[in-house]
Amino acid sequence: MRANRPQYYYEPPRQGSNWLENLRPLVTPPLAYISFFVGIGVALLLLSSGSIRGAYILILLIAFPVHELSHAIVADRLGDPTPRVNGRITLNPFAQLNFIGSILVLLVGLGWAYVPITPGNLRPNPRTGHMIVAIAGPISNLVLAIICAILWHTLRPSLDLLGLSGMLEFIRYVLYLFALINLALFLFNLAPIAPLDGFVVLKGLLPYNMAYQLERLQRYGMLIFLAVFFILPLLGVPIVNWLIFNPARTITELLFNGL
Repeated sequence: MRANRPQYYYEPPRQGSNWLENLRPLVTPPLAYISFFVGIGVALLLLSSGSIRGAYILILLIAFPVHELSHAIVADRLGDPTPRVNGRITLNPFAQLNFIGSILVLLVGLGWAYVPITPGNLRPNPRTGHMIVAIAGPISNLVLAIICAILWHTLRPSLDLLGLSGMLEFIRYVLYLFALINLALFLFNLAPIAPLDGFVVLKGLLPYNMAYQLERLQRYGMLIFLAVFFILPLLGVPIVNWLIFNPARTITELLFNGL
């Protein structure tokens, strides 16, 4: 006779506002796509003047939406209708963004976005399905970084041949910076700390009983998150550089300059 196993708990999807609920005229098609390209133009203009806020806009308009759309598409394919019902299976980047999280990205470069998921609907089971959905987001950021490197290696010979050294330098700067950002997001989101994707991935990889015990720590996830990524740096422990930015720079250098 099989012993009853404890119920595996998942925090239900949180309901919150997104850009569609706050700036509806500007972020619904067709104006959404005009807003997107205007935003990209502003980002490039800021980057050309040396402002890091241009990178913040690229995070908001490309990195975050692609990350969340990847979650949504994989969840939809695995049987969860929640992202589709909430209008997240779309190329409109603003549909993926949380209003408050987006404002914080623009102000300080650190914020969030999310896609509502109901793990109980996922195949082949909630734990494995949720793990697959979770890892899709970071992988999308890794893919974006690789695309940036491919674009650089593709464009460089032609621009060199045309003698466009100034344009070449700027294009490399933008592609390199965006690749670095996405690799940092890739590593950051894989950290096994709630509420990051890495916590869900770790639960999916661990044996059931260990995953259940880890799940019980989720209530302390935000405290651990704040301690690791805010308090330790304030105490002079550069853990963010050790775990995220230094590895991201190394990988970016390899992608753009080779071994």
